[in-house]
Amino acid sequence: MLQRIDKTIVLLALAAALAASPAAAASGYAGIGSSNPGAGRVEGLSGVGTRAAEFLTIPVGPRGVAMGGAFSSVADDITAIYWNPAGLGFLDRPEAFLAAIERPLDIRYTYGAVAVPVWGERMVLGAFLSVLTSGDQEITTEFQPEGTGAFYSAYSLSAGGTVAYNFSDRFSAGLTVKNVHEAIFGITQDAIAFDMGTNYHEEVLGVPFRLAFILSNLGTNLTFGGDKLRVTVDPEDIYPGEDVGRLPRDARRETSTFALPTSFRISAAADLVHGVNQNLVTAVEVAENSNLPISFSLGAEFTHRINAKSSASLRAGWGFQQDEVAAGSEARLRGFSVGGGYLYRLYSLTIRLDYAYRDLGLLGANHAYSLSFGF
Repeated sequence: MLQRIDKTIVLLALAAALAASPAAAASGYAGIGSSNPGAGRVEGLSGVGTRAAEFLTIPVGPRGVAMGGAFSSVADDITAIYWNPAGLGFLDRPEAFLAAIERPLDIRYTYGAVAVPVWGERMVLGAFLSVLTSGDQEITTEFQPEGTGAFYSAYSLSAGGTVAYNFSDRFSAGLTVKNVHEAIFGITQDAIAFDMGTNYHEEVLGVPFRLAFILSNLGTNLTFGGDKLRVTVDPEDIYPGEDVGRLPRDARRETSTFALPTSFRISAAADLVHGVNQNLVTAVEVAENSNLPISFSLGAEFTHRINAKSSASLRAGWGFQQDEVAAGSEARLRGFSVGGGYLYRLYSLTIRLDYAYRDLGLLGANHAYSLSFGF
């Protein structure tokens, strides 16, 4: 009976995931009401910079970064909160995680998370907080393009909770609910967003195989607001040269509304080597995005068990995006990534250090570091 229920759940998940991508392709994407992340974007052109809260697309965790982003079906640690909330169901002990990610122009992204298995490890609960800070930036104007001598700051923040549930020993699903907040020069915007994912694991010809479907950053649109948008309007500014005879009025500037960078991803992974001391997993992932053309990635992770207390991993991957025309040698390695990690068990405490290098093409290199603990 359990196997029949398991198969029914999996079939329903597959059908829903396959339907989500092509459905309503002709409709424009307008936030949480849309069923197709790619709709509304001009075919073949990048939409990067036309969506709000694009910091949500910064990959979290050196494991996933080093594998080129082909990680949603592999994620079995606390970073699954970002990659695929269903993967959080693999946790069998509480974990805490902290990552620091360097970005171009001295921008820094910090991400922290905790997760705890409950209900006999059938359910896992998690929470996270991420902050993107830019530091002080000099204000420029049309008439002072070199700078005015005044500065502003900006930051983006996301916080939320995740629940993953293991329906059986082969199928899990997860949901993340998060608040998204951005602030720049005293004006702010907020949204509520959701991540949903599934993970199905099976053996095919004796090879462990995993298949995942993920919908990320599906939520409400964002519009800036705040006191700095309030202005005083003189009627004579509206009707120049006329004596209107009215006092100035208070008014508020209106800003455009922007959708979140929603994406629908399909990911598959196979453990080509699955032994006591060595494990080699390869993965592929395809994504339809609201802010750029369809992208895909390939990745691999090799783990060697050094002894009963420690193991080391090497990772490599390549993420392919079609939103940048190569402009010389600087862009040739764009999307290439490599990294490694070391895990050490000290009694009941597990300590994990990870690092990843990622080539961003014309934007240069990117380094990511993380430290996590399992209790």
